Amino acid sequence: MSRLTCHYIFIISFLFFVDQSEQQKLLNYIDGYRSSFKFNQQGNMNLIISAPHGGSLMPNDLPDRTIGGCLRQTGICTWWFNDTCIDGKRCNSTTVKDTLSDEFAENVANELSIQYSLQPFVVIGKWSRMKVDFNRESQEATLNHPEAINAHRHYHANIQQAIQKINQNFRKGLLLDIHGHGVGDYTMVGYLLTSDQLNKNDLNTLSVTTSIDLLCRSNREECIRGQNSFGTALESNQLGISYPSLANPKPGSLRFLSGGYITKNYISEINAIQTELPYNIRTGASRRTHARNYAKAVVHFMKQNNLLLSN
Repeated sequence: MSRLTCHYIFIISFLFFVDQSEQQKLLNYIDGYRSSFKFNQQGNMNLIISAPHGGSLMPNDLPDRTIGGCLRQTGICTWWFNDTCIDGKRCNSTTVKDTLSDEFAENVANELSIQYSLQPFVVIGKWSRMKVDFNRESQEATLNHPEAINAHRHYHANIQQAIQKINQNFRKGLLLDIHGHGVGDYTMVGYLLTSDQLNKNDLNTLSVTTSIDLLCRSNREECIRGQNSFGTALESNQLGISYPSLANPKPGSLRFLSGGYITKNYISEINAIQTELPYNIRTGASRRTHARNYAKAVVHFMKQNNLLLSN
C-alpha cells in the first residue's frame, strides 16, 4: 500500500470518527401531544430554547385559525372556532410561518452540545400556526378548540417543567424564544420594550417591567444595549445588525417586535429574550454557520453576565 493511499485512508477515517462524535452529541427529542411539538427535557445547563412558529403539520380535525375572532359591541375580541360572528366584525389572527426558525433553533441547540458540551432544554413547535399559536394566550391561540387547547397546554407545560428544573438546580437561567421576520435585514432583540421606549436616551428612567429585570437589576442601559448585551453579542459574532446593541442602541422608525406571550409569561421565574431573526440568517446557505455563531453569542452573553451554569 502506497504512502498516499495510507494518507487518504487516515483522512477518511478521521472524518468518519469526527462525524460519529458529532452525531452522538446531537440532542434527542420526544414528540409532545399528538406530535404538535417536540421537546428535550434532558438539559445540563440553565438555558431553554423555544421556537413556536416554524411548524408545518396541519391536523385535519382542527379548524384553521384564519377565521379569526369576533369583535362585538363590548369592544373585546372573543375567540371561538364555531362562532359565526353574525352580530359582530371579525378580528384577524396572525398565522404567518417563521420559515425554518424551527430548524435554526434545533441547530443552535446542537451547536451548543457539539462545541461546548452544553445541552439546553428545548421546545419546538411542529403544528402549523394555522392550527395553533404557541406564542399567544390560550383563547386566541386555539380558538377554544379542545385539541388545540391540549397542544398549547402541553407545550407550555414543558417550558414550565424546564424552568422548574433550572430553578431547582441552578437558581437562575435564561429562556430564548426564537422567531423570524421578513421586514428588513436586522435582528430584533425583544425585552418587552417597544421601539418608542428603546428610542429613549435612558432606559433606567422607564417605569416598566422588562423581560430580564431579574438579570439587569438597576442597570438596564448596560444590560439591554451595552457592551454585555445580547444584541452586542450577536453583532460581535457575525450575525449582522441587531437592535438594541451598543452599536445600534435605538431602532428609530424601523418596525420592531418587543416580545410575545412566551417572553411575557415566565419573567417572574426566569430571564427571557425574544429574537426575531431576518430571513437570510435562518434560511440561507450559511444558516448552519449562523446557528453556530448564535450559539457562540449565547455562551458569550451568559458568561459576561455571570449567568451560565451547567452540571
